[in-house]
Order: sequence, then structure tokens, then C-alpha cells
Amino acid sequence: SIVDPFYEQEGKNHRARNSDLFFVAFVENTIVGVCRFCIEENTPLLRSMIIQASLRSQKIGTKILKSFEKYLNKNNFRPTYCIPYGHLGKFYGLIGFKVISDEEAPAFLQERIQTYRKNSSDAFMFMRRD
Repeated sequence: SIVDPFYEQEGKNHRARNSDLFFVAFVENTIVGVCRFCIEENTPLLRSMIIQASLRSQKIGTKILKSFEKYLNKNNFRPTYCIPYGHLGKFYGLIGFKVISDEEAPAFLQERIQTYRKNSSDAFMFMRRD
């Protein structure tokens, strides 16, 4: 996949799957941002959003997020979930994601967030876009 080298460059272990859909930002034919969408257990998920570290805070993520929003609206993917870092609530809120309690998330995502929390010092939360 064309996004795997970008993930590696940004220090991520993610690997694209054939069933994933990517929203990608380019600068001069170089990937600078990726939003990954997938459906797991019949549940639409914003699986990851990564912007090149040196280009963060330049609205690249916002542009990708707005493209993603159009896709969700056009295809009526509701509800859609994500498990962002705790400090990104306002960012994902730009397209209607709202913080929800762990209990409101599907069981398989509740298990996933527990793994994230166990393996990282970062704070994670659930968000849903209805």
C-alpha cells in the first residue's frame, strides 16, 4: 500500500488492509497526511489520522477531516466511532463527533481501548458521530 511507507516514516506500526479506505493529503506527490476508514464488525470506524509531524497545525488534518465528513454524509455511515487521543476531542468535534462513555461503545471497541490504555501512557477516549 502507498500509505505503509508514510506510516513507517511517522513511526507508526499501522499496516493498510485491502478493505481500508484512505483519505490522503499530498504535497508535491509526497503523502503528508492520512485518515484511515474501515468497517469492523459492521461498525464504521475512523481508525487513524496521522499528519506528518513537521507539518502539524497547518490545517492539513482539517482538510482531510472535511473530505472524510463528505464521504460519511454521502454514504450515510451512522453511527461512526473513533478512539482518539484525549486532547483531540475538539478536532474531531469539527465534523460532529461527540465524546461518549466507554459503556456506549460496541464491546469489541471497549476491548480495544483497554489494550490501548494498557500499552500506552496516552489518554484515549471514545467518540461517536450520529
